[in-house]
Amino acid sequence: MSSAVAIARSFWTKTHRRLDAAQGAIAGRSPVRAHVFVMGLLFIAAAVVGYVLLPGDAERIAMLERDGKTIEARQILEQKFNAGDRGQRTLFQLEGLYEQSGNIPKAGQTLELLAQQRPRDANVQRQLGQFYKLTHAEPAYIRTLWAQIDLRYSEAACRELIGLLRRSGQYADEQAALVKCRQKGYRRPDDMVRLASLLAVDGDIKEASYLLRAVDDLRRLKSDRERLQLFELLIENDQPGEAQRRAARWVKATKDDGFALTLISELASANRPDLAIELARETSAPGDSVFLSIGELMADRDQTVAAQSILRGWLDKAPPDMEASVAARFIAAAVSAGDPDLALAGAQKAGLARVPIEAAAGLVRSFETSNRRADADSLRASLRKIRGPEAAVVAEATGPGRRPVPAAKPSGLEPWRNALWKRLKDENKVSAANQPGAKPARSAKDLQALKRARKYRRLPNAKTRQQQQQGQQAIPFNYFNKL
Repeated sequence: MSSAVAIARSFWTKTHRRLDAAQGAIAGRSPVRAHVFVMGLLFIAAAVVGYVLLPGDAERIAMLERDGKTIEARQILEQKFNAGDRGQRTLFQLEGLYEQSGNIPKAGQTLELLAQQRPRDANVQRQLGQFYKLTHAEPAYIRTLWAQIDLRYSEAACRELIGLLRRSGQYADEQAALVKCRQKGYRRPDDMVRLASLLAVDGDIKEASYLLRAVDDLRRLKSDRERLQLFELLIENDQPGEAQRRAARWVKATKDDGFALTLISELASANRPDLAIELARETSAPGDSVFLSIGELMADRDQTVAAQSILRGWLDKAPPDMEASVAARFIAAAVSAGDPDLALAGAQKAGLARVPIEAAAGLVRSFETSNRRADADSLRASLRKIRGPEAAVVAEATGPGRRPVPAAKPSGLEPWRNALWKRLKDENKVSAANQPGAKPARSAKDLQALKRARKYRRLPNAKTRQQQQQGQQAIPFNYFNKL
């Protein structure tokens, strides 16, 4: 401890002596020289600070813009640009001044140059895209949007690009944009439905149904058209069970009988009447139009007993003021199930005055085909009394041996139709004659001879041929049989 104190005291003594010697030397010099030296140092320092504080080009341009002297500011920037300055600040300021002065071409060239220098700058690409949008340069704007999406995902850029491509009819590019944006995380429901439609057109049923199922799982399929599209894709992709389950959920949510009948018809057309009946059972109540489709499907499957039972139950619950189209469907289903009495009961409940005349005509025909001519005549008379002359004409047309539409006379046709009619008859004769086993066509002379022979001589008729088959003695033929 004592040694350290001694060392410190000796150091302090030496330092003090040196300071005293320096002060004595300064005091011995001239005071003028010291003053000049100090002032010179101060002047040099002031000059350096003043030079440093002088405003640069950026400050001068800012002051000129603030004072409204944009022309002088643009001239300074153009001098720097011509001198080779391609800095971001210079190009941005120059582009802004070009826009203010209305020099749009040079403003676009400056922005494009800036975008070339900074291709990975999202802000620059966004500003260039906004410039193209405001100047209505759609092709260049689309290219810029592609570059923005490649650089960084933006939902707004994807939505804008997809809308522009769809509006211009570039469906292949639209599909490519939808695929790329979806890979980057784009999930707008309307555009996903659009992508599914484009994929379905290309034949990619599996991917299209996957997209629509994903949207439907979020309850975002709103329109019946989109739901029907998913329904058809599922059926085409051999997934009718899932289609039936989703259809039941849709119908229960919408309470739309027309849409339900469309889905049931699609399942029946796909040869899945079992699923169609199950869907109708889940989404209907006795007496409504959807429940009626169960009886129709069973009648189409030749399950007549079950169809008649379903139709009777439906008729008991059906309201008297049912729609005419529903009454026509019930009559057709009952006739198809082989129960014209049930069809007549349905027509009477709905009112013969409201039943479509075609359905009433079909009911009359069903009675006639069942050999119930009295019931057919009674119904025809009732229709004539209730529906008037028009209904009577339609009803009379359903009688035995009558044609619904009168045959047109060839003489009343136009000349070109007469020529076509004659040509068709000739072609039919030729085709019939060329068939294997066909008899040669008889001439007019042979036909006249045959007619005279039938008048004066007895030729073998159906009864004679039957006697020949049974081994009985038949009336002998004459030579006219060769004709």
